[in-house]
Amino acid sequence: MPVFIYRMKPALHPDYQLDEKLNLYIAAIIKDEYSGLLEWIAYHRVLGVTGFMIADNGSRDGSTELLASLARLGIVSTFEQPNLDNQKPQLPAYERILRSCPPEVDLLAFIDADEFLLPLTDELGLTDFLASRFQDESVSALALNWSNFGSNGELFAEDGLVTERFTKRAPQSFNVHHNFKSVVRPQRVNRFHNPHYADLRYGRYVDALGNDMILHPKHGNGVSAEVLWSGVRVNHYAVKSLEEFLLGKHLRGSAATANRVKHKAYFKAHDRNDETCLLAAALAPRVKAEMAALSERLAALPADGTPSGRSWLGTKMKKWMG
Repeated sequence: MPVFIYRMKPALHPDYQLDEKLNLYIAAIIKDEYSGLLEWIAYHRVLGVTGFMIADNGSRDGSTELLASLARLGIVSTFEQPNLDNQKPQLPAYERILRSCPPEVDLLAFIDADEFLLPLTDELGLTDFLASRFQDESVSALALNWSNFGSNGELFAEDGLVTERFTKRAPQSFNVHHNFKSVVRPQRVNRFHNPHYADLRYGRYVDALGNDMILHPKHGNGVSAEVLWSGVRVNHYAVKSLEEFLLGKHLRGSAATANRVKHKAYFKAHDRNDETCLLAAALAPRVKAEMAALSERLAALPADGTPSGRSWLGTKMKKWMG
């Protein structure tokens, strides 16, 4: 029988000391994520993420221009990742990110643009928690389970942040939550088997409690035997509103699995609104302040042939701020 564990205060090693210089980056591949991209970056910067390595899979909605401007500010590094013959772009993008990762990066979290790392207590922030798990030099990768959020009953895209609009999720026992995403020491990773699971050169793969991670006996790589919400989890805004799903995830398809179309069955399976959770929404004032600060910096960039910051972001900022 599956086991589900939800612990609000993970135990710390007795010799734990916070490394205030922890250099945490996020790695991702995106396509047409403009509507939520600045929020996603601002949210993780608020939590202490210091950089982003982002592959762009042929975006046409302004994401490419936004990434280019953020790169000029030194906030992200970005590159184009086209579709390759007989191969979806996500794993090749991860390979490029691993091989080009700066040596000063301590940890690299591989997540998608609809996934938000969420600390589960005020006492232990994101970087504090990760430092506590990786203080053991034998640890090379950490698995963090999903928490799937539904549409909140929204049919159409509305103003406001993703984390404010979608506050209802599936219960911890939802089978999809066995999926996890990985935070790794990049120099210890050979490659990714799939977007969830890294092949390590050496070292331990641990769960959120710091124990050796046990894979699901049936589903294997990228799926854990237990669902652990302890310290930090990954909020997965899998569908958003019906309009956003149809115009976004449905049209984009999967960046990892050939011929996979996310349609009616996917929406119905993931549109779970059983329980309310406001932990991510509580960060909204800080996220909006960071978005406003980033918007000002973007607007101040000298013209380089791309749309100017104020004409380009002004309308969107009003909608994001609600």
